[in-house]
Amino acid sequence: MRILPGIFVAVLTCLTGITPNLAWTQIGDPELLDSGLSAESIANKPYLDYARECADLMMEYGTDRYGALHSPMLMSILDVRTRTCPENPLPYDEAYRVTRRERRNPTGGNFWLDQAFLRVLLDLSEITGDPKYALFASKTAEFTMRNLVDEKGFFWWGWHRHYDAYRDEMTGHMGNVHEAHIQQGAWPELWAINQEAVTREMEAIWEWHIVDKMTGECNRHGDQQHGCDFAMSGGEYLAAFAFLYTKTQDPVWLDRAKLIADYYWSKRNPETNLIPNQPNAGTDRFDGSHFDTSISGLYCHRLLKAYELTGDPLFRDQASAHLGAYGKYGYDEKEKQFWAILRLDGTPERGPAALEGYEKYQPREHIDLWEPYAAGYQFPIYTAQAYAYAFQLTRDEQMLTNAQRWAECIRKEFPPDRCKKETWYGEYAEKWAQHGTYAEKYARTISFFLHLHALTGEQADLDFAKTVANEAISKLYYRGLFRGH
Repeated sequence: MRILPGIFVAVLTCLTGITPNLAWTQIGDPELLDSGLSAESIANKPYLDYARECADLMMEYGTDRYGALHSPMLMSILDVRTRTCPENPLPYDEAYRVTRRERRNPTGGNFWLDQAFLRVLLDLSEITGDPKYALFASKTAEFTMRNLVDEKGFFWWGWHRHYDAYRDEMTGHMGNVHEAHIQQGAWPELWAINQEAVTREMEAIWEWHIVDKMTGECNRHGDQQHGCDFAMSGGEYLAAFAFLYTKTQDPVWLDRAKLIADYYWSKRNPETNLIPNQPNAGTDRFDGSHFDTSISGLYCHRLLKAYELTGDPLFRDQASAHLGAYGKYGYDEKEKQFWAILRLDGTPERGPAALEGYEKYQPREHIDLWEPYAAGYQFPIYTAQAYAYAFQLTRDEQMLTNAQRWAECIRKEFPPDRCKKETWYGEYAEKWAQHGTYAEKYARTISFFLHLHALTGEQADLDFAKTVANEAISKLYYRGLFRGH
Protein backbone atom coordinates (compact mmCIF):
# COMPACT_ATOMS: atom_id res chain seq x y z
CA MET A 1 0.00 0.00 0.00
CA ARG A 2 1.33 3.40 -0.84
CA ILE A 3 -0.04 4.95 2.36
CA LEU A 4 3.25 3.99 3.95
CA PRO A 5 5.70 4.83 1.21
CA GLY A 6 3.87 8.03 0.38
CA ILE A 7 4.40 9.47 3.83
CA PHE A 8 7.98 8.21 3.90
CA VAL A 9 8.89 9.91 0.62
CA ALA A 10 7.32 13.06 2.02
CA VAL A 11 9.61 13.26 5.02
CA LEU A 12 12.67 12.56 2.92
CA THR A 13 11.61 15.65 1.02
CA CYS A 14 11.54 17.54 4.29
CA LEU A 15 15.04 16.45 5.21
CA THR A 16 16.44 18.32 2.19
CA GLY A 17 13.31 19.82 1.59
CA ILE A 18 10.48 16.20 0.33
CA THR A 19 8.01 13.18 1.02
CA PRO A 20 7.77 9.72 -0.78
CA ASN A 21 5.05 7.37 -1.81
CA LEU A 22 6.25 3.80 -1.33
CA ALA A 23 5.51 0.54 -3.05
CA TRP A 24 5.11 -2.86 -1.43
CA THR A 25 7.01 -5.97 -2.22
CA GLN A 26 5.06 -9.23 -2.13
CA ILE A 27 5.95 -10.02 1.46
CA GLY A 28 5.99 -13.73 2.13
CA ASP A 29 8.90 -14.68 -0.12
CA PRO A 30 11.28 -17.24 1.40
CA GLU A 31 14.14 -14.73 1.42
CA LEU A 32 14.22 -11.04 2.22
CA LEU A 33 15.12 -8.73 -0.63
CA ASP A 34 18.44 -6.99 0.00
CA SER A 35 18.35 -3.23 -0.45
CA GLY A 36 22.06 -3.27 -1.29
CA LEU A 37 22.52 -0.33 1.09
CA SER A 38 23.92 -0.04 4.58
CA ALA A 39 22.89 2.72 6.94
CA GLU A 40 26.42 4.10 6.64
CA SER A 41 26.32 4.27 2.82
CA ILE A 42 23.08 6.24 2.57
CA ALA A 43 24.84 9.60 2.79
CA ASN A 44 26.55 8.98 -0.55
CA LYS A 45 23.40 10.37 -2.16
CA PRO A 46 21.19 13.28 -0.97
CA TYR A 47 17.88 12.32 0.60
CA LEU A 48 16.12 14.32 -2.09
CA ASP A 49 17.58 12.08 -4.78
CA TYR A 50 16.09 8.97 -3.19
CA ALA A 51 12.68 10.61 -3.05
CA ARG A 52 12.91 11.87 -6.60
CA GLU A 53 14.05 8.47 -7.89
CA CYS A 54 11.06 6.78 -6.23
CA ALA A 55 8.63 9.38 -7.57
CA ASP A 56 10.03 9.06 -11.10
CA LEU A 57 9.57 5.28 -11.05
CA MET A 58 6.07 5.56 -9.59
CA MET A 59 5.03 7.90 -12.38
CA GLU A 60 6.53 5.57 -14.98
CA TYR A 61 5.38 2.18 -13.66
CA GLY A 62 2.82 2.84 -10.95
CA THR A 63 -0.27 3.86 -12.91
CA ASP A 64 -3.21 1.88 -14.29
CA ARG A 65 -1.75 -0.05 -17.24
CA TYR A 66 -4.14 -2.98 -16.84
CA GLY A 67 -7.45 -4.08 -18.31
CA ALA A 68 -8.98 -2.52 -21.39
CA LEU A 69 -8.99 1.05 -20.05
CA HIS A 70 -5.77 2.72 -18.89
CA SER A 71 -5.63 5.81 -16.70
CA PRO A 72 -3.29 8.01 -14.62
CA MET A 73 -4.64 6.46 -11.39
CA LEU A 74 -1.88 5.11 -9.14
CA MET A 75 -1.89 1.46 -8.14
CA SER A 76 -1.86 0.66 -4.44
CA ILE A 77 0.44 -2.38 -4.71
CA LEU A 78 3.56 -2.76 -6.84
CA ASP A 79 5.93 -5.69 -6.77
CA VAL A 80 9.27 -3.90 -6.51
CA ARG A 81 10.98 -6.67 -8.50
CA THR A 82 8.73 -6.52 -11.57
CA ARG A 83 7.34 -2.99 -11.08
CA THR A 84 3.87 -4.29 -11.86
CA CYS A 85 0.65 -4.50 -9.89
CA PRO A 86 0.17 -8.22 -9.06
CA GLU A 87 -3.13 -9.78 -10.06
CA ASN A 88 -3.15 -11.92 -6.90
CA PRO A 89 -0.92 -10.35 -4.22
CA LEU A 90 0.41 -12.55 -1.46
CA PRO A 91 -1.66 -12.19 1.71
CA TYR A 92 0.89 -11.60 4.47
CA ASP A 93 0.09 -7.95 5.06
CA GLU A 94 -3.59 -8.74 5.46
CA ALA A 95 -2.87 -10.63 8.68
CA TYR A 96 -1.45 -7.73 10.69
CA ARG A 97 -1.38 -4.39 8.91
CA VAL A 98 -4.88 -4.00 7.50
CA THR A 99 -6.69 -7.28 8.42
CA ARG A 100 -8.78 -7.31 5.23
CA ARG A 101 -7.59 -8.01 1.71
CA GLU A 102 -9.84 -5.31 0.23
CA ARG A 103 -8.22 -2.59 2.36
CA ARG A 104 -5.06 -3.14 0.32
CA ASN A 105 -6.95 -2.39 -2.91
CA PRO A 106 -5.74 -5.52 -4.70
CA THR A 107 -5.47 -5.13 -8.50
CA GLY A 108 -6.30 -1.48 -8.24
CA GLY A 109 -5.96 1.95 -6.70
CA ASN A 110 -7.48 4.15 -4.01
CA PHE A 111 -6.96 7.89 -4.15
CA TRP A 112 -7.61 8.31 -0.41
CA LEU A 113 -4.38 6.41 0.24
CA ASP A 114 -2.51 8.56 -2.27
CA GLN A 115 -3.00 11.83 -0.40
CA ALA A 116 0.53 11.84 1.01
CA PHE A 117 2.07 11.10 -2.39
CA LEU A 118 0.04 13.89 -3.96
CA ARG A 119 1.75 16.29 -1.56
CA VAL A 120 5.12 14.70 -2.34
CA LEU A 121 4.74 15.37 -6.04
CA LEU A 122 3.77 18.98 -5.50
CA ASP A 123 6.65 19.46 -3.04
CA LEU A 124 9.08 17.95 -5.55
CA SER A 125 8.11 20.46 -8.22
CA GLU A 126 8.45 23.32 -5.75
CA ILE A 127 11.86 22.12 -4.52
CA THR A 128 13.39 21.09 -7.82
CA GLY A 129 11.71 23.54 -10.16
CA ASP A 130 10.69 20.64 -12.40
CA PRO A 131 6.97 21.01 -13.26
CA LYS A 132 6.49 17.37 -14.29
CA TYR A 133 5.68 16.24 -10.75
CA ALA A 134 2.96 18.82 -10.20
CA LEU A 135 1.55 18.12 -13.66
CA PHE A 136 1.33 14.41 -12.86
CA ALA A 137 -0.27 15.15 -9.48
CA SER A 138 -2.88 17.31 -11.15
CA LYS A 139 -3.55 14.70 -13.80
CA THR A 140 -4.07 11.79 -11.40
CA ALA A 141 -6.17 13.87 -8.99
CA GLU A 142 -8.35 15.33 -11.72
CA PHE A 143 -9.01 11.87 -13.14
CA THR A 144 -10.28 10.63 -9.79
CA MET A 145 -12.31 13.68 -8.89
CA ARG A 146 -14.05 13.77 -12.27
CA ASN A 147 -14.51 10.11 -13.10
CA LEU A 148 -14.58 8.09 -9.87
CA VAL A 149 -17.59 9.59 -8.11
CA ASP A 150 -20.68 7.85 -6.74
CA GLU A 151 -24.34 8.84 -6.96
CA LYS A 152 -24.13 10.75 -3.65
CA GLY A 153 -21.31 12.95 -4.87
CA PHE A 154 -18.56 11.13 -2.94
CA PHE A 155 -15.17 10.37 -4.38
CA TRP A 156 -14.76 6.63 -4.84
CA TRP A 157 -12.14 6.34 -2.12
CA GLY A 158 -11.71 5.21 1.48
CA TRP A 159 -11.16 1.93 3.31
CA HIS A 160 -14.24 0.15 1.88
CA ARG A 161 -13.85 0.84 -1.83
CA HIS A 162 -11.30 1.00 -4.60
CA TYR A 163 -11.01 0.95 -8.37
CA ASP A 164 -10.15 -2.44 -9.88
CA ALA A 165 -7.80 -1.71 -12.79
CA TYR A 166 -7.94 -5.25 -14.14
CA ARG A 167 -11.75 -5.23 -14.36
CA ASP A 168 -12.09 -1.51 -15.05
CA GLU A 169 -14.74 -0.99 -12.40
CA MET A 170 -15.38 0.70 -9.08
CA THR A 171 -15.65 -1.99 -6.44
CA GLY A 172 -15.46 -2.47 -2.69
CA HIS A 173 -16.50 -4.56 0.27
CA MET A 174 -18.86 -4.55 3.24
CA GLY A 175 -21.30 -2.16 1.61
CA ASN A 176 -18.89 -0.09 -0.47
CA VAL A 177 -19.44 2.81 1.95
CA HIS A 178 -17.51 6.05 1.74
CA GLU A 179 -15.00 6.68 4.54
CA ALA A 180 -12.43 9.31 5.45
CA HIS A 181 -10.27 8.43 8.42
CA ILE A 182 -6.73 7.52 9.51
CA GLN A 183 -5.38 9.32 6.45
CA GLN A 184 -5.73 13.08 6.23
CA GLY A 185 -7.22 14.70 3.16
CA ALA A 186 -4.97 16.99 1.10
CA TRP A 187 -7.80 19.50 0.91
CA PRO A 188 -5.77 22.60 -0.12
CA GLU A 189 -4.00 20.66 -2.86
CA LEU A 190 -7.25 19.12 -4.13
CA TRP A 191 -8.98 22.51 -4.02
CA ALA A 192 -6.28 24.01 -6.22
CA ILE A 193 -7.02 21.32 -8.81
CA ASN A 194 -10.83 21.20 -8.74
CA GLN A 195 -12.82 23.44 -6.39
CA GLU A 196 -16.20 22.19 -7.56
CA ALA A 197 -15.33 18.56 -6.87
CA VAL A 198 -14.03 19.30 -3.36
CA THR A 199 -17.14 21.31 -2.53
CA ARG A 200 -19.34 18.45 -3.74
CA GLU A 201 -17.40 15.98 -1.59
CA MET A 202 -17.82 18.11 1.53
CA GLU A 203 -21.51 18.68 0.92
CA ALA A 204 -21.90 14.91 0.68
CA ILE A 205 -19.98 14.46 3.95
CA TRP A 206 -22.40 16.83 5.68
CA GLU A 207 -25.42 15.09 4.19
CA TRP A 208 -24.41 11.46 4.67
CA HIS A 209 -21.80 11.31 7.45
CA ILE A 210 -23.26 13.81 9.92
CA VAL A 211 -26.24 11.76 10.96
CA ASP A 212 -27.63 14.16 13.56
CA LYS A 213 -27.65 17.73 12.32
CA MET A 214 -28.60 19.04 15.77
CA THR A 215 -25.89 17.36 17.87
CA GLY A 216 -23.11 16.83 15.32
CA GLU A 217 -23.06 13.06 15.76
CA CYS A 218 -21.27 11.50 12.82
CA ASN A 219 -20.61 8.07 11.35
CA ARG A 220 -17.36 7.07 9.69
CA HIS A 221 -19.57 5.32 7.10
CA GLY A 222 -21.39 7.60 4.67
CA ASP A 223 -24.80 5.91 4.91
CA GLN A 224 -26.83 8.26 7.18
CA GLN A 225 -27.03 5.52 9.83
CA HIS A 226 -26.12 5.84 13.50
CA GLY A 227 -22.96 4.06 14.62
CA CYS A 228 -19.18 4.16 14.23
CA ASP A 229 -18.80 7.75 15.45
CA PHE A 230 -15.05 7.30 15.84
CA ALA A 231 -13.31 10.51 16.86
CA MET A 232 -10.68 10.13 14.13
CA SER A 233 -13.43 10.40 11.49
CA GLY A 234 -15.16 13.27 13.22
CA GLY A 235 -11.85 15.08 13.30
CA GLU A 236 -11.33 14.64 9.58
CA TYR A 237 -14.81 15.96 8.81
CA LEU A 238 -14.51 19.02 11.03
CA ALA A 239 -11.09 19.86 9.57
CA ALA A 240 -12.54 19.57 6.07
CA PHE A 241 -15.40 21.91 6.95
CA ALA A 242 -12.99 24.38 8.57
CA PHE A 243 -10.95 24.38 5.38
CA LEU A 244 -14.00 25.02 3.21
CA TYR A 245 -14.96 27.91 5.48
CA THR A 246 -11.60 29.57 4.79
CA LYS A 247 -12.24 29.31 1.04
CA THR A 248 -15.89 30.35 0.94
CA GLN A 249 -16.17 32.56 4.04
CA ASP A 250 -19.60 31.00 4.46
CA PRO A 251 -20.11 30.82 8.25
CA VAL A 252 -22.28 27.72 7.91
CA TRP A 253 -19.14 25.62 7.38
CA LEU A 254 -17.46 27.00 10.49
CA ASP A 255 -20.64 26.32 12.45
CA ARG A 256 -20.70 22.75 11.18
CA ALA A 257 -17.07 22.19 12.17
CA LYS A 258 -17.77 23.53 15.66
CA LEU A 259 -20.91 21.40 15.94
CA ILE A 260 -18.88 18.21 15.43
CA ALA A 261 -16.22 19.35 17.91
CA ASP A 262 -18.89 20.11 20.50
CA TYR A 263 -20.42 16.66 20.02
CA TYR A 264 -17.24 14.99 21.29
CA TRP A 265 -16.66 17.69 23.89
CA SER A 266 -20.10 16.97 25.35
CA LYS A 267 -19.08 13.33 25.90
CA ARG A 268 -16.06 14.16 28.06
CA ASN A 269 -15.60 13.28 31.69
CA PRO A 270 -15.76 16.81 33.13
CA GLU A 271 -13.28 15.96 35.86
CA THR A 272 -10.57 14.66 33.53
CA ASN A 273 -11.44 16.02 30.04
CA LEU A 274 -10.98 12.52 28.61
CA ILE A 275 -13.45 11.46 25.90
CA PRO A 276 -14.43 8.04 24.55
CA ASN A 277 -13.26 7.09 21.09
CA GLN A 278 -16.68 5.94 19.89
CA PRO A 279 -19.36 7.48 22.12
CA ASN A 280 -22.37 5.72 20.60
CA ALA A 281 -20.76 2.30 21.02
CA GLY A 282 -21.85 2.34 24.65
CA THR A 283 -19.86 1.28 27.69
CA ASP A 284 -20.11 -2.42 26.84
CA ARG A 285 -17.44 -1.90 24.16
CA PHE A 286 -14.04 -0.68 25.25
CA ASP A 287 -13.89 2.09 22.66
CA GLY A 288 -17.17 3.47 24.02
CA SER A 289 -15.66 3.92 27.47
CA HIS A 290 -11.94 4.57 26.97
CA PHE A 291 -9.57 7.25 25.70
CA ASP A 292 -6.88 5.98 23.33
CA THR A 293 -4.14 7.53 21.21
CA SER A 294 -6.23 7.72 18.06
CA ILE A 295 -7.93 10.59 19.90
CA SER A 296 -4.73 12.37 20.90
CA GLY A 297 -2.96 11.62 17.63
CA LEU A 298 -5.67 11.96 14.99
CA TYR A 299 -8.65 13.80 16.47
CA CYS A 300 -6.65 16.41 18.38
CA HIS A 301 -4.44 17.05 15.37
CA ARG A 302 -7.50 17.91 13.28
CA LEU A 303 -8.83 20.19 16.02
CA LEU A 304 -5.49 21.98 15.95
CA LYS A 305 -5.61 22.20 12.16
CA ALA A 306 -9.10 23.71 12.37
CA TYR A 307 -7.76 26.29 14.81
CA GLU A 308 -4.79 27.10 12.58
CA LEU A 309 -7.12 27.52 9.60
CA THR A 310 -9.88 29.55 11.23
CA GLY A 311 -8.35 31.13 14.32
CA ASP A 312 -11.39 30.06 16.33
CA PRO A 313 -10.22 29.38 19.91
CA LEU A 314 -12.84 26.68 20.47
CA PHE A 315 -10.77 24.17 18.50
CA ARG A 316 -7.53 25.14 20.25
CA ASP A 317 -9.03 24.98 23.72
CA GLN A 318 -10.65 21.60 23.22
CA ALA A 319 -7.50 20.09 21.72
CA SER A 320 -5.40 21.52 24.55
CA ALA A 321 -7.79 20.10 27.15
CA HIS A 322 -7.71 16.58 25.69
CA LEU A 323 -3.95 16.59 25.14
CA GLY A 324 -3.39 18.03 28.60
CA ALA A 325 -5.53 15.28 30.08
CA TYR A 326 -3.63 12.52 28.32
CA GLY A 327 -0.33 14.07 29.36
CA LYS A 328 -1.51 14.15 32.97
CA TYR A 329 -3.08 10.71 33.24
CA GLY A 330 -1.40 8.84 30.42
CA TYR A 331 2.25 9.29 31.38
CA ASP A 332 3.77 6.77 33.76
CA GLU A 333 6.36 8.89 35.56
CA LYS A 334 7.94 5.88 37.22
CA GLU A 335 8.55 3.88 34.03
CA LYS A 336 8.95 6.92 31.74
CA GLN A 337 6.39 5.47 29.32
CA PHE A 338 2.86 6.29 28.19
CA TRP A 339 -0.13 4.10 28.94
CA ALA A 340 -1.84 2.74 25.83
CA ILE A 341 -5.43 3.39 26.88
CA LEU A 342 -7.26 5.10 29.75
CA ARG A 343 -10.63 4.80 31.37
CA LEU A 344 -12.38 8.14 31.40
CA ASP A 345 -11.55 8.62 35.08
CA GLY A 346 -7.87 8.59 34.11
CA THR A 347 -7.10 5.05 35.25
CA PRO A 348 -4.84 3.10 32.87
CA GLU A 349 -6.12 -0.21 31.50
CA ARG A 350 -3.71 -2.94 32.50
CA GLY A 351 -3.04 -6.34 30.96
CA PRO A 352 -2.83 -9.03 29.96
CA ALA A 353 -4.10 -8.33 26.46
CA ALA A 354 -7.04 -10.33 25.13
CA LEU A 355 -6.21 -12.68 22.28
CA GLU A 356 -9.72 -13.34 20.89
CA GLY A 357 -12.82 -11.40 19.85
CA TYR A 358 -13.00 -7.66 19.33
CA GLU A 359 -11.39 -7.13 22.75
CA LYS A 360 -8.09 -8.26 21.27
CA TYR A 361 -7.80 -4.86 19.58
CA GLN A 362 -7.83 -3.07 22.92
CA PRO A 363 -4.26 -2.10 23.80
CA ARG A 364 -3.32 -2.54 27.44
CA GLU A 365 -0.41 -1.65 29.68
CA HIS A 366 2.13 0.70 28.09
CA ILE A 367 1.96 1.78 24.46
CA ASP A 368 3.47 -0.53 21.84
CA LEU A 369 5.38 1.90 19.62
CA TRP A 370 6.01 -0.42 16.69
CA GLU A 371 2.90 -2.63 16.59
CA PRO A 372 1.78 -3.31 13.01
CA TYR A 373 -1.98 -2.59 12.83
CA ALA A 374 -2.82 0.50 10.75
CA ALA A 375 -6.49 0.81 11.71
CA GLY A 376 -6.45 0.02 15.42
CA TYR A 377 -6.25 1.99 18.65
CA GLN A 378 -2.54 2.74 19.00
CA PHE A 379 -1.25 5.90 17.32
CA PRO A 380 1.81 6.81 19.39
CA ILE A 381 3.89 8.63 16.77
CA TYR A 382 0.84 10.58 15.63
CA THR A 383 0.36 11.58 19.27
CA ALA A 384 3.97 12.70 19.57
CA GLN A 385 3.44 14.84 16.48
CA ALA A 386 0.22 16.30 17.91
CA TYR A 387 2.04 17.52 21.03
CA ALA A 388 4.72 19.18 18.92
CA TYR A 389 2.03 20.80 16.77
CA ALA A 390 0.14 21.96 19.86
CA PHE A 391 3.27 23.63 21.22
CA GLN A 392 3.88 25.30 17.86
CA LEU A 393 0.39 26.83 17.88
CA THR A 394 -0.09 27.57 21.60
CA ARG A 395 3.42 27.87 23.09
CA ASP A 396 2.11 25.91 26.07
CA GLU A 397 5.26 24.52 27.72
CA GLN A 398 3.37 21.44 28.94
CA MET A 399 2.80 20.45 25.32
CA LEU A 400 6.53 20.68 24.66
CA THR A 401 7.23 18.66 27.81
CA ASN A 402 5.00 15.87 26.56
CA ALA A 403 6.49 16.00 23.07
CA GLN A 404 9.94 15.60 24.62
CA ARG A 405 8.69 12.71 26.75
CA TRP A 406 7.60 10.99 23.54
CA ALA A 407 11.01 11.72 22.04
CA GLU A 408 12.64 10.01 25.00
CA CYS A 409 10.38 6.97 24.59
CA ILE A 410 11.16 6.70 20.88
CA ARG A 411 14.90 7.03 21.36
CA LYS A 412 14.81 4.31 23.99
CA GLU A 413 12.88 1.94 21.69
CA PHE A 414 15.00 2.56 18.60
CA PRO A 415 15.83 0.76 16.35
CA PRO A 416 12.28 -0.52 15.75
CA ASP A 417 13.08 -4.23 15.85
CA ARG A 418 10.55 -5.51 18.39
CA CYS A 419 6.98 -5.22 19.57
CA LYS A 420 4.80 -7.00 22.14
CA LYS A 421 4.57 -10.76 21.70
CA GLU A 422 1.64 -11.62 24.00
CA THR A 423 -0.86 -10.07 21.59
CA TRP A 424 -3.02 -11.05 18.62
CA TYR A 425 -0.12 -9.96 16.38
CA GLY A 426 2.35 -12.17 18.24
CA GLU A 427 3.41 -13.99 15.07
CA TYR A 428 4.41 -10.68 13.51
CA ALA A 429 6.39 -9.86 16.66
CA GLU A 430 8.24 -13.17 16.43
CA LYS A 431 8.84 -13.34 12.69
CA TRP A 432 8.88 -9.88 11.16
CA ALA A 433 9.44 -7.15 13.76
CA GLN A 434 13.16 -7.90 13.90
CA HIS A 435 13.46 -6.66 10.31
CA GLY A 436 12.32 -3.12 11.12
CA THR A 437 8.97 -1.38 10.98
CA TYR A 438 6.59 0.06 8.41
CA ALA A 439 7.50 2.97 6.17
CA GLU A 440 4.82 5.15 7.70
CA LYS A 441 6.21 4.66 11.21
CA TYR A 442 9.73 5.51 10.08
CA ALA A 443 8.38 8.54 8.26
CA ARG A 444 6.37 9.95 11.13
CA THR A 445 9.31 9.46 13.47
CA ILE A 446 11.56 11.43 11.12
CA SER A 447 8.92 14.14 10.75
CA PHE A 448 8.41 14.38 14.52
CA PHE A 449 12.09 14.91 15.26
CA LEU A 450 12.42 17.42 12.43
CA HIS A 451 9.50 19.30 13.97
CA LEU A 452 11.13 19.26 17.41
CA HIS A 453 14.35 20.58 15.89
CA ALA A 454 12.45 23.40 14.20
CA LEU A 455 10.73 24.30 17.48
CA THR A 456 13.73 24.18 19.81
CA GLY A 457 16.82 24.29 17.62
CA GLU A 458 18.23 21.18 19.30
CA GLN A 459 20.84 19.65 17.00
CA ALA A 460 20.34 16.24 18.61
CA ASP A 461 16.81 16.09 17.24
CA LEU A 462 17.97 16.78 13.69
CA ASP A 463 20.75 14.22 14.05
CA PHE A 464 18.29 11.59 15.26
CA ALA A 465 15.93 12.32 12.35
CA LYS A 466 18.82 11.57 10.01
CA THR A 467 19.65 8.39 11.91
CA VAL A 468 16.07 7.19 11.46
CA ALA A 469 16.10 8.16 7.78
CA ASN A 470 19.31 6.23 7.17
CA GLU A 471 17.93 3.15 8.91
CA ALA A 472 14.68 3.39 6.95
CA ILE A 473 16.31 3.78 3.56
CA SER A 474 18.67 0.87 4.24
CA LYS A 475 15.67 -1.32 5.10
CA LEU A 476 13.12 -0.18 2.52
CA TYR A 477 15.01 0.78 -0.62
CA TYR A 478 15.03 -1.65 -3.55
CA ARG A 479 16.20 -0.63 -7.02
CA GLY A 480 14.82 2.87 -6.77
CA LEU A 481 11.50 2.10 -5.07
CA PHE A 482 10.64 2.00 -1.38
CA ARG A 483 8.84 -0.93 0.14
CA GLY A 484 6.12 -0.59 2.75
CA HIS A 485 8.12 -2.81 5.13
